[in-house]
Amino acid sequence: MLKKGFYTAVGTPMDSEGAILTDSYKRQIDDQIKAGASGILLYGTMGMGGCVKDSEYARGIEAAIEVIDSRVTLLVGASENSLARVRDKFDMMNTYDGIDGIVMTTPYYFGMSDANIVNFFEKTAVMTDKDYYLYDIMPVTNLKIKYEMVAELAKIKNVKGIKAGDAIMIKKLIDNPPKDDFTAIFSNSDLFSMGNLYGMEWYLDGIFSCMPKTIEKVQKGYNSGDFEAAKAALKNMMDARDIMLGAGIWPAFTYAMNELGYEGNFAPDYEVDIPDANKATVRKALQDICEL
Repeated sequence: MLKKGFYTAVGTPMDSEGAILTDSYKRQIDDQIKAGASGILLYGTMGMGGCVKDSEYARGIEAAIEVIDSRVTLLVGASENSLARVRDKFDMMNTYDGIDGIVMTTPYYFGMSDANIVNFFEKTAVMTDKDYYLYDIMPVTNLKIKYEMVAELAKIKNVKGIKAGDAIMIKKLIDNPPKDDFTAIFSNSDLFSMGNLYGMEWYLDGIFSCMPKTIEKVQKGYNSGDFEAAKAALKNMMDARDIMLGAGIWPAFTYAMNELGYEGNFAPDYEVDIPDANKATVRKALQDICEL
């Protein structure tokens, strides 16, 4: 079972040709570990897993393994749209001892029946001996991983958990865990404090990448029993996130990361930059919560 605490879906810094800037990547990961992260997720939503070139995918993993050095859990996103493409990724990842778990969404290109969703996960889980985590992200895939699917898939030995923003499903999994070593990871950041009171003590988000000092305050509050401090820090984080959403989340995220000292582009390479006025708004938001 995963260690309790926060897991950061780190951003992926790239140059103009799509090469991962490994020094920037390592600094970001190390800062998250210093802030108290229990684990790191590569190539999640904020990590632009669908934008990373095939030739760069392994380089990012190798950089992460080097800087993590077994200090925290390393999870790697491997979402694809066919069994054949998943097998290619798994064959590569199976050669690395430093990967603790693989994270899979439903395929996002085609519509799928519930039966085909289950079949996809069943077929891909057995392609690896590594721990396997489901990733429910309906706003991206337009497909829902349902509680009944999770209960069925958990019968597979290496299926060890799910990351989801669905508070009702996470509650069901806490109340009725499908097996002892299954971890339900909550990802609806607006409800983290409410979830924590219920026992949702594993949580993951990409926005933590640009707010390491704030998420550290949240986790320290939870750990010490100072719930009000944790709640206040989380509110500050969500307020800053909303400002970034209003400014244009991808270029705003890149700007925030650059201001924190992580060079590179953290947005899809076709994204238009935001105006200077929006950058000033984002910078002020980060200053207000003492990130800068």
